[in-house]
Order: sequence, then C-alpha cells, then structure tokens
Amino acid sequence: MSAFLGPIHEWLYQQIKIIEDRERKLVSNFSEVYSQAEVENIVAPIREEYGELKEKAPLRELITDGNIHPWLEAAIVSAQSREAALVRDFYDQFNDRELLAEVYKKQARNIARQVKSESEMSLKDVFKVLNDYFLERMPCDRLSESTESEDKITWEHKARLHQEFWEETGVDLDLMHSLYSSWIKSFVEVLNSEINYERIVNEDHYLDILMQENS
Repeated sequence: MSAFLGPIHEWLYQQIKIIEDRERKLVSNFSEVYSQAEVENIVAPIREEYGELKEKAPLRELITDGNIHPWLEAAIVSAQSREAALVRDFYDQFNDRELLAEVYKKQARNIARQVKSESEMSLKDVFKVLNDYFLERMPCDRLSESTESEDKITWEHKARLHQEFWEETGVDLDLMHSLYSSWIKSFVEVLNSEINYERIVNEDHYLDILMQENS
C-alpha cells in the first residue's frame, strides 16, 4: 500500500471514471427512451446497495486517509458491480439489448476519436491505448496477460477478471461478453479499421484477439 499518488493510481482512476461515465450514459439514454421515473426507481436501490458514483473531483481530493490501494480496489468493485446490476435490471425491465449495446459502442467510439493520432496507429499502438482505457482491475491481481506477434495480439483474461461481478449480480454472462466485446470492437475500429477483433470465451478464461487485416 502506498501513501503517495503515482501515475498508476491516476491511470486506474481514469478507467474507473470511464465505467461510471458509461453508467451515466445508460441512465440518460434509458430515461430518454422510457419513463424517467421508472429508470430512477431502478437506479436508486442499486446505488444504495453498491455505492454512489464518485464525485467529479481529482483523485487526491477523494482519498483523504492515504489508503490508496484499498480505496481504488473498493472503487473498482463498486463501479463494476453497479454497472452489472444496472444492466441486469434495465434488461429485465425493458428487454432492450440494442439500446444497451449502442451505449457501449458510442462511448467507445467517442473515447477512441479523442485519443486517435493523425497518422494510422499500428497494432501495438492500438493495443497500448486499449490497455489505457479498458479496466482490468488491479495490476497486482495479474488476471490478464498478452501474447504479441507482428500481426496478432492475443489478450488472455482469467474468467474472474470481469465475470466475478456479473455472476454475483446474476447477469447472463453472454450479455456481459457481448457488451464488452462490442465496446472493444468499436474502440479498435476507430483507431485502425484494418484491425480485426474477436472475443473467444472458454470455461476458465477468455481471449480478446486483435489481428492486422492485411497479414
């Protein structure tokens, strides 16, 4: 546990904020399409159970006791559990998988446009940027590893990386994988349209595969 904020802490906090921003967009989009009161009735008990959204403030202002590592770990659990529960209840109530997917895709495209360089990004550059914006939990958990070649990157995740939160909230894991893979696919396509992406799900792990199209 560190008592000082470093780049890795800010890096993780940025990823947590992306999940919370997506939650705000889910609430906003479903409120526009369906009853705002009905949406609020879904959201309120979820936030009561899993915690409120973090204030839009610098990380140093939110961590007041110096316990950076446990604060970040708790924030990751809260954000991902709340996201899973929200998706569960929105899907159960409105049965609108298309709207769920569109929120994920749109957020990914918007972020990718902001970070895209003027020149075409290489496969390795795309993967590095993806690592910066897609939360993998605490790095010390070592739940993901990548294998890279010139034209292919395989990003292997242990099943509990994200599934743990979605399973505990009772969400169909097919839905989780569909939403997360649509986020990654949309993100990658903006950065380099010649990179193909697919997710392969196995019993105890899953793979995100990025492959250069002209290989």
